[in-house]
Amino acid sequence: MGDSDDERDSKNFKAVPIDQKLKIYYSNLFPYAQMYRWLSYSGNAEPAKGDAFSRREFSFTLKDDIYIRYLSYDDAEQWRADMIKKLPHKMDLGAIYRAQPKQKNMLSKEAFKEVEREFIIDIDLTDYESENIISTNCVNPGDDSFKYSFKFMVVAVKVLDLALREDFGFETCAGCSLGGVVSIAGSPTSALREMNNQVRSMVAEYLNVFKGGEKEKSKLSAMSGNLHPALRRASREIEPYFEEMIEEQNWFAADRCDIVLALIPDESIRDTLSERWRGPKKNKPGLEKWEELKKEIGKKGTIKNGAEIINSIMFFMCYPRLDINVSKAMNHLLKAPFVVHPKTERICVPLDPRTIQDFDPATVPTINEILSQLDSNTDKSVKDSEKTDLAHHLKTFERTFLKPLERKVAQEKLRANQEIAAF
Repeated sequence: MGDSDDERDSKNFKAVPIDQKLKIYYSNLFPYAQMYRWLSYSGNAEPAKGDAFSRREFSFTLKDDIYIRYLSYDDAEQWRADMIKKLPHKMDLGAIYRAQPKQKNMLSKEAFKEVEREFIIDIDLTDYESENIISTNCVNPGDDSFKYSFKFMVVAVKVLDLALREDFGFETCAGCSLGGVVSIAGSPTSALREMNNQVRSMVAEYLNVFKGGEKEKSKLSAMSGNLHPALRRASREIEPYFEEMIEEQNWFAADRCDIVLALIPDESIRDTLSERWRGPKKNKPGLEKWEELKKEIGKKGTIKNGAEIINSIMFFMCYPRLDINVSKAMNHLLKAPFVVHPKTERICVPLDPRTIQDFDPATVPTINEILSQLDSNTDKSVKDSEKTDLAHHLKTFERTFLKPLERKVAQEKLRANQEIAAF
């Protein structure tokens, strides 16, 4: 099969040094205006003195891993100028402070303090890899495993988006895909952005079902006894994806099934199924083995215990692995949307939680592709971003994130004005 037009064109930029490509991207395509509307929380695109944007921390990683923190800007134009000047290879977003972060060295610790922060959940695909049974691929889009691996992220966004909305009233949640990482940012009312670290820790622990440190993320901590209603809801979300992933991940293959069976506390069930699946039934489809496993568990013990075992297996495989330290404190940084991944050179794009199951990560544009598209379209009546595949992702950002956010900001302002008038 021959290369597509975009693939052929993108090769024209592969040999171009990354700093030159970033200069074109930051000068012509990066969505400063839309990002300002989000980060200012002002409900409009015009800068306001002392607004949230000017008190937001930006962090840059430049060429040769030069790291700069506590940058801040008065408006989008000042930000754009510095981006073009410094050409960051990575950019992260910090908290909103009492004063501008660039004034940090002139202020006391009390005067320079975080006052607002989106609630951030950071999920890394590599955290799912466990005991040779869960494998992930976040770098090679040419392999089917790339798309199959992303299904873990689909489950994570579905489960966490629902929990944040239904259990905590987060009205605006957006996923952001960057390599093998998805960050979920809840940016609802100002009251929720002002949650202190103790409250953030409580929310993070509520969402987490694993215990232990980095090396113990496979240890379930919330699956015994009566299952919490939130986890029963999560189980319903996980189950259909889990059944698809049985074949994609090959979890019930003869050389891997014992790892699944080890999650069953009843030794006789483990031995029975292991003998069958290593013998004449070793080539039986994985989904049929799963149904057989559920049937065997149903024969033993109570329905309650059986459901607990089934849920434990599904959660062990599929429940989101949260880096809860990122969620617990205001001072952790968030990977910015629309930056370029330094290894894959793909754009970090926003995701719609409602349709994430239809998202194909292999279609995320690279900087080479969008620069080729920009270069090949000389129509001056068309906005630069509209000439590229970036346009679709900007519409997603507008529809699923900016518009709902701005409606909420307008409602807050109206309510505040009404309270003042009533007083």
